[in-house]
Amino acid sequence: MFCSACGTLQADTALSCPSCGRPTYGADFIPDGVKGWSWGAFFLNWIWAIGNRTYIGLLALIPYVGVIVAIWLGVKGREMAWKNKHWDSLEHFNRVQRRWSVWAVALCVVPLVLGILAAVAIPAYQSYVDRADEAERQQTVEASAQRVSAARVTAPVAQAS
Repeated sequence: MFCSACGTLQADTALSCPSCGRPTYGADFIPDGVKGWSWGAFFLNWIWAIGNRTYIGLLALIPYVGVIVAIWLGVKGREMAWKNKHWDSLEHFNRVQRRWSVWAVALCVVPLVLGILAAVAIPAYQSYVDRADEAERQQTVEASAQRVSAARVTAPVAQAS
């Protein structure tokens, strides 16, 4: 594609001409690769909103409203980020949004996995501790019984008078 102002050849996804700086797209134009669900905006809503200059996302901090705003950001967040921040190209935009999504999913999946592991490991460890305590008590009882029987064998029996 060529710049309409200076005629310089530029990438099809460039937002502005590298020579003269003239914007390639109109203010309301949204390229095909922008629309779609944003996991980063959904999970990390208010942080994502600040990072992408989409400050309406700060409404996610309001109790009860935050759930609705998070869903709305998931649906429309990519489009709002495209309009509110300067991007070098569509590839740059998608790369940044992909990073947000990876971090969001990682920050939600890692605690989930740790929670499942803890739910399995804590009862197993408690069972292990209980068995170890029972084995220790059993050894103590057996040792006491051996001492008592040894004391009976070696001690003279008292005669009743």
